[in-house]
Formats: sequence, C-alpha cells, structure tokens
Amino acid sequence: MKKSIKLRLTITFIIVIICCIGGILLFNTLFLEKLYINEKKSIIKKSYYALEKGITEAYDMGYDLSDLFKKRKSTSGESDESNLSRFLRELQEIYGVSTILMDSNNKTYSLFQNNSMFDKRMKDYIYKDLANSDNLQILEKNDLYTIAIHNNNVEMKKIKTGTSDGGPSNYYESNGPGEGSDVRNRNVAMPPKKDSDIECFGFLSDNETAFFLTIPVGSIKESMDLFNRVLIIISFITIVVSSVAIFIISQNLSKPLLQLSEISKKMSRLEFENKYEGNSEDEIGILGNSMNELSTKLEKAIRELKNANIQLKADLEKKEKLDLMRQEFVANVSHELKTPIALIEGYAEGLETEGIADSKEKRDYYVSVIKDETEKMNMMVHRLLDLSAIERGMYEPDISRVSLKEIVDGVVNSFSLKLEEKNIKLDSTIEEESYIWADGYQVEEVVKNYLSNAINHVDENKIIKVYVENNINNTIRFKVFNSGLQLQNEEMEKIWDKFYKVDKARTRSYGGTGLGLSIVKAIAEQNNTSFGCENIEIDGNSGMVFYFDFHTK
Repeated sequence: MKKSIKLRLTITFIIVIICCIGGILLFNTLFLEKLYINEKKSIIKKSYYALEKGITEAYDMGYDLSDLFKKRKSTSGESDESNLSRFLRELQEIYGVSTILMDSNNKTYSLFQNNSMFDKRMKDYIYKDLANSDNLQILEKNDLYTIAIHNNNVEMKKIKTGTSDGGPSNYYESNGPGEGSDVRNRNVAMPPKKDSDIECFGFLSDNETAFFLTIPVGSIKESMDLFNRVLIIISFITIVVSSVAIFIISQNLSKPLLQLSEISKKMSRLEFENKYEGNSEDEIGILGNSMNELSTKLEKAIRELKNANIQLKADLEKKEKLDLMRQEFVANVSHELKTPIALIEGYAEGLETEGIADSKEKRDYYVSVIKDETEKMNMMVHRLLDLSAIERGMYEPDISRVSLKEIVDGVVNSFSLKLEEKNIKLDSTIEEESYIWADGYQVEEVVKNYLSNAINHVDENKIIKVYVENNINNTIRFKVFNSGLQLQNEEMEKIWDKFYKVDKARTRSYGGTGLGLSIVKAIAEQNNTSFGCENIEIDGNSGMVFYFDFHTK
C-alpha cells in the first residue's frame, strides 16, 4: 500500500526522535556515571595537589596543623581564618570535598562535625591496611596516595559530642586511634550518608602528615534515575506535540507536491491547461515554475508538431493528388492525341496506297483532314504550354488598365463566322466605361474560352448573353450566359479540371480539348480573383452562366 509523503515524514520524524531519546538514555546508562566519577576523581586529585602545596609552604614557614586551623584576631579585632582553613571550607562548600588531616601525633583535624566514621576509616586505611577490602574499588594508586570508590554498606552512627571550652582554636580534633573526640563548635555539619564516596588517602610529601579526602558520588544514581524518568515523560509529550506539528508541516509541504503531481499526470495525458500557482521561492517553487515552463514549451512543441503533421498530411494528399492528376493528364493527353494521330496515320497511308486516293479531289480531302487534325494537335499543345506556364508561375502577368468592352468586341468578331454558321443570337451589353486592371492577353483568354464554351453548348434556342455586373471590393463581374443544358453540382466542380468533358461525343464533334476552363481557373488563381458557374434562367430560357471577377482598381 502506497503511503503519502506527509505520513512518511511524520513516521520518520517520530522514529528519529525515539532513536535520539533512546540514544540519550543508553548514553546515560553506559557512560554518564563513568564521566561523573572521572570528574569527581579529577576534583579530588586537584584538591590533593592544592592541599600538598599549601601545607608544604606552611611547614616551610614554621607552622603546624593546629596553627593552620586556629582563628586569629585581625588588626580590626575580628577573627580571621587561615588560608588553609579557608581553602578547605571552599572545597567543602563548592565541590563537596571533605578533608581530614592527621599529624605525626595521630591528632586529626577537620572542619565538620561527626567525623568519627571518616576518622576511623582513614586510620584503618593507614594503620590496618584495609585498602583492599571488598567495599573499596581502587581507581588510582601510587606511593603517596590512593584514590578509590568506597561503597557504604552500614549506617553511619551519630556521635554525641561535647561543647567547646571557648578556647581560641575553634576546630574539631581527635586524640588518636580509638579515643574520643574533643569537639569544638563550628557551623559546618558533616555531610549526610551517601551510597558511595570517592576517597583519596595517604601521606603528604613530608611522610608524616596523613590526609583523607572524600567526596560523595552516590547521588548520581538517583539523579540519573530521576533524569531518565523526566526525560521519558518529556519525550512522550515532545513526540505527541512534534507529531502533530510535523503532520501539519508535512501537509503544507505535500500540498504543492500533490498539485505538481496532478499537473504532471495531466501533462502525461497531453493536457496543459493547469499551471502551478504557488509563489514560494524555495525548491518546490523552483520546481513548479520549471514545470510551468516545461508545460508551455511542450504545449507549443506539440501544437507545432500537430500543425506540421497536418501540413505534412496535406502535402502528402497534395502529392498524391498531383500524382493522380499527372497520371490522368498523361492518360488524357494520350487519349486526346491518339485519335488525331490515328486519323493522320490512316489518311497518310491512304495517300500512299494506290487505288484509294487516285483522284485529286480525294487527295485534297485527305490532305485537309490531315491538316485539320494537325491544327487540333497544335492547338492542344499550345494550350497545354499556356496552362503549364501559368500553373508553374512562369508567366508573369503584365497588369495595365484595359477596356473590357474592346477585348470582348474583338473576341466576338473573331467568332462571327461560327456564330453565323450556327445562327446564334449574341447579345452584348458591356458599356464603354468598363475599364479594368488586368493582363490583356489573360482577359482575352478568359473571354475567348467562356464564349467558345457557350457556342459549343448552346441549345436550339441559340441565345448567348454577354454582360457585366458591379461587384463589391472594387471589382466587376464579367458573365457569359448560354441557353442549354444545366449541370449538377458535382459536374460544376469537375468541369474546371483538365480534359474533363461533360459530353465526350459532342466535344469531339466541335474539336474541344477540355483545357479551356482549366486555363480560366489557373488565371483566376494566379490573380487571386473569383470565378465559377451556376444554373440560371433568363427571359424564360434556362441555361448556365459563367462568371469571372476583374479588378477595377
């Protein structure tokens, strides 16, 4: 089962806290007591060297222990402690180090009451050599001193003491081994019993003055136990509070990440509408801005790729269409040329064969047919060349201001014989002011092809109308109407294709090539103008009208 990032962060944080707390507890259990004992050992060791130095200097000045513990009157009349007494008091008050000294007369000196247990312990160590007892754990030993941990297994007894005689010494002393203590009042109480002590005992460098230093260490165990219990309680509270806090923090952190994840999923589905809306400047903000930039670039790249694919598809379709048109073109040209070539070949063979064209009239007829078919082939070739030049952009129109009426009248005159032969009534209503901007040759081609098409397809009513209509965008629409057969919409689109013929048999009869309207279409596309045809009825005569827009400006 997948877990959310906020849950994983919360669990990870809790595990880290538990490991840290466990590490602290383990450290306390394994090392804290040792570190504490080493620290106490260092204190008692420093105390020994300071005591050694102070007493040695005092002895050199001629003092003994009793002199060092006596109070003296200062010049102001107040009692004053000696430096050694002050030093021992500071050891007691600051570091908890209790000191007992014994001179060569076996008299002991200290600053605290009820010293009989420590007094006895010092004398046992010195006189009875009890330093190897089971209650003693040696830490360090040399010729001058021994430092050890003493485990207290017995309760310390309270010693009933007397009162001071008011003498000048004001210290506590013992008369010797096993004797009662002559105690003088002081305000320093003996330390309470502890589980264990660190003790340092032996002789000073004069080998006559014995010393006993002790510092309690039993409280460290109680402190450690209390500390560990408090730590566990505080840790539990910390874990609960921190878990809630980290859950909230991780939720705030995971929210933009979830948003980025959703955006990335939509990007994988090529959906780029959603954007990262955060405004932070941290790593998540940088990632969000990068994803927005990536989304924009991907959207642009995919859009361009789609457009390129569409264009490629269009180009492929155009290429296929061109290939098909090329194949149709070759087939149509071959078909159109096959008949005149066959006729030319047949009549040429007739001229060569004896007994077929013996008379002059037959020879002249054969020659006229050959010439007529050759002229048709020549016309087709010229039209194909013109159409190819326009489609390939090799013909550059010579645009000038020309009179549409003059061009139309000239074309009509060129068709006058054919109009008379077919008894066609042509009505032209183009005014003198019909001026246009165009290539004169192309205008003549449009008029000629439209008029030729109308003559070839006019019906028995023999009506052809040539006229213009004003159009928008500074153009006029040239129109040619002929009464006759109307076409379906599909045929209206196909008649502009090269070699397309509605009635092939009829086209053959008047010698059509099927290229005239294709040339009109190419001219219109080159000049970016409109053209077309439609079925209409004029004066009760149904037929078709072909139109072409010319620019007037």
